[in-house]
Amino acid sequence: MPHLLPSNRRLVVQGNFFAVVFFSLWLLCAAVTNGQVSTNGEYDYFLGEVLVKFKSDASEAKISQLNGTIGGEIIDRFSGDPNLYHIKVPETLGVGTAVSFYTNEDSVALAEPNIAYSTQVVPNDPSFSRQYALQKIQAPGAWDTVVGDYGAVLADTDTGMDYNHADLAPNLWTNTGEICGNGIDDDGNGLVDDCFGWDFFNNNNNPMDTVGHGSHTAGIMGAAGNNGIGIAGVVWNAQVMPLKIGSGTSISNAAAIKAIDYAWSMGAWAINASWGGRGFSQLLKDAIDRAGSAGVLFIAAAGNNGTNNDTTPFYPANYNSPNVISVASTTSTDARASSSNYGARTVHLGAPGAAVFSTYRSGGYATMSGTSMAAPHVTGAVGLIWSYNPFLPSDTIKSIILNSVDSIPSLQGRTVSGGRLNLKKAIQNTPAP
Repeated sequence: MPHLLPSNRRLVVQGNFFAVVFFSLWLLCAAVTNGQVSTNGEYDYFLGEVLVKFKSDASEAKISQLNGTIGGEIIDRFSGDPNLYHIKVPETLGVGTAVSFYTNEDSVALAEPNIAYSTQVVPNDPSFSRQYALQKIQAPGAWDTVVGDYGAVLADTDTGMDYNHADLAPNLWTNTGEICGNGIDDDGNGLVDDCFGWDFFNNNNNPMDTVGHGSHTAGIMGAAGNNGIGIAGVVWNAQVMPLKIGSGTSISNAAAIKAIDYAWSMGAWAINASWGGRGFSQLLKDAIDRAGSAGVLFIAAAGNNGTNNDTTPFYPANYNSPNVISVASTTSTDARASSSNYGARTVHLGAPGAAVFSTYRSGGYATMSGTSMAAPHVTGAVGLIWSYNPFLPSDTIKSIILNSVDSIPSLQGRTVSGGRLNLKKAIQNTPAP
């Protein structure tokens, strides 16, 4: 339950003016790998990288021996699962061969490629009313009751955040366990000077967004409201925790797993995931389940393929973990966006995602479209509901959101709830603490 988690919690919002640019793969370079992406026809993956979960009785000597046999080098280990390793293997060997090698060893529980997911944004001309989405979900009616609480921490796993942005800086999460700039891991979590999030893609303490996608999603969730600047987020007062897990359009599964474990361990109430792809990862699902065990909701973009997730799964939105909320994209007229994925059994609800105006990198603003923009509306709703009553368990929050939707024809038979987010109804249906 949220009130049992640490009190230092925050949320991120992202956006900017004319924002959609395609980035070359060379922008994806990480500090520890070359960051190149390939495909097997079903999903993309990072060349020369595998994730290996060894059995609990595997000795360090055995792990070293196996890595030596294949030429593998340990990149990192995972705080959420000490038996899980991020390993660099020779590109000439091939990821598939490396996965097969580890999988066939008795001391290995599971081996996977490091899947490359993508951010879920679709280019669109900024022609709609700039914040029609907040009117559509009746946010002003909800704000009559509650505008947020700085105890609410919302984690944004994305391309980082422009934490200097005038509309985002007031709601930037701060790690109170760190003394910033002293070069010491004051809170003992294994990361030095993680004062306001972390860059898990490049493994440093600077989660600055140079792409814009993360700043846009962060702003939708939690841009500072009623401050006389720019826009308002779904929740005006909150803490946004920027966790950078990719750059350009590619998201690293290894970075995502680390970020999810960091988020719940550092007190996040909800995690936004405006990214995804076709590749199934048991290790990613395990991380989401660990977050669920800590009472943390995981809100995921349903995807922008225009396909049925019931028959063609899209991850992480399709994981059947109880804490997952999968979100489709709707337009200003309550149509389902043509690019949005759907699923009567696997996509929970819709939220505005077409032509959404929000914050962006370099202090700007932009209009962007996609299920990337739909998901943070729901993440912001989670933050607002928990701000009103922080003692509710996560499954109750999820039920309140799904039972408070506006039923709309475009989502009937296309989503579990058959409707689009209504923030006012959700607050009305939330019991007072």
